[in-house]
Amino acid sequence: MTQIDHYSKCSETARNASLDQFVERWPGHYLMVIIPGGDSDDWDMEFKTAVISIDKLRADMLNAARSEDDEDEESAPPGTYLYEVRKHADNSWLDWIAIGRARNNDLVLRHQSVSKLQARIHSDKGNVADGNIDSTYWLTDMKSTAGTTVNSLPISPSKPHQLSPGNRIKIGQVDCVFFDSASLYNHLRAL
Repeated sequence: MTQIDHYSKCSETARNASLDQFVERWPGHYLMVIIPGGDSDDWDMEFKTAVISIDKLRADMLNAARSEDDEDEESAPPGTYLYEVRKHADNSWLDWIAIGRARNNDLVLRHQSVSKLQARIHSDKGNVADGNIDSTYWLTDMKSTAGTTVNSLPISPSKPHQLSPGNRIKIGQVDCVFFDSASLYNHLRAL
């Protein structure tokens, strides 16, 4: 996952820099992701004091390690996130960027409405690992449960759909916007 944790730094750069300076600092393509909110009580931390045996603690730790990719894992907290659209260093598929809920995707969207492997982004240049900025990008739904839409229109599973900067993408219940550096700069300046 290549989530830009410092979304505010990107916004600050857009406010204080020229377009050329911003593009030099933030090259590439980005996916702005809006994780929907649910019941606010779902995000409150809860602490309980309990007495348990060391054997139970070991068993719980072992079970937690085994079920790391289970479907009932928690979602990301509601909010807006910015992901750079590029390959994760540990992912072996060089020709496409995987998007989904599972941790082995390049762009991990931790929301229960997103399939483990929801969609993929690939480039007309073939290899997306090199991060070629001048490429045309395509989005393909991977026969996901909830489907994927671009600008409110469902895309056909397994059929590539060309992406343009500013396209609004819905992945499950998660809203996203696809940007290149220039369109991201303009969007952040308009806020």
